[in-house]
Amino acid sequence: MDRSPDQPLDLSSTLLMILVCAIWGGAFVAVKIGFRDMPPLGSAALRFFISTLVLLVVARSQRVPILYPWFESCVIVLLALLFCYANLTIYIGTAHTTSGRATVFFYTQPIFLAVLAHFFLSNDPLTMRKGCGLLFAMCGLAVLFSNKLSGGQSSTALGDLIVLSGALATAVQNLIIKRATGKIHPVALIFWGTAVSALLLGICWWTLEQNATFVFSARAISSVLYLSLISAAFGFVVFAWLLQRHSAIRVTALVFLAPVFGVFFARLLLQETLTSVQLLGVAGVCAGVYIVNSSGAPRAQEPLPQEAPAKA
Repeated sequence: MDRSPDQPLDLSSTLLMILVCAIWGGAFVAVKIGFRDMPPLGSAALRFFISTLVLLVVARSQRVPILYPWFESCVIVLLALLFCYANLTIYIGTAHTTSGRATVFFYTQPIFLAVLAHFFLSNDPLTMRKGCGLLFAMCGLAVLFSNKLSGGQSSTALGDLIVLSGALATAVQNLIIKRATGKIHPVALIFWGTAVSALLLGICWWTLEQNATFVFSARAISSVLYLSLISAAFGFVVFAWLLQRHSAIRVTALVFLAPVFGVFFARLLLQETLTSVQLLGVAGVCAGVYIVNSSGAPRAQEPLPQEAPAKA
């Protein structure tokens, strides 16, 4: 598929992606707060149901098409299933491993995406500098959650593999979103992703958590509204839009910042401790992200020297 060259990841786009990462970091805290009053699968289904309604209103008001020809519809169905699977693995996988291990394994997705982009996106190769930056950020993330990586006495292999498969599914999903540039609107992509997720997670909730109760407290309602309106409806659409406009490797490298924001928000809102080792991990993540996004930056072309006027 012929594609126009990616636009440079300028300061405004970088800041917008950092905002999305901050929102997703806050989602970690919102999920924990919501679990106090609502079952995990049920709250997730409710979250995506609300997101679907909001995105439908946005699509109608902005005249964004949500129905496409056969080939594009098949792509949308595949993306929706990948989107749902990735979200489901977070809930199921974390139940069989520690939260720290789940976070580290899930955020291997930028590395998976970088490898896939090297082979399937001709204008976004994986250079040595980008690869080193991604590995540096990944090591920083491991240090950041080093105090939560121990599985204790129980085996975490199953949960780790489930979460890792979700990371791979997310990388494939992001690659397809990138390949769909100019063919499928980002709002339509996320609309169908949240719609299918709401349906399938609702079935899982009805099957596995039927006896669980919902307590619609103020904190539970705030959690669901934040996750559905800000994190999903806004965050996912903006991410898909940035992904279609800029280098996939550079945009997804910034995703490493989401768990960093999550740690800081947990410190502020949940009074969780923040150690010097964790700060070292934060520095490693930030350094890795910088290495990726400072590599091969386009330079302004120097003007060609003018020829001296011929002497008479």
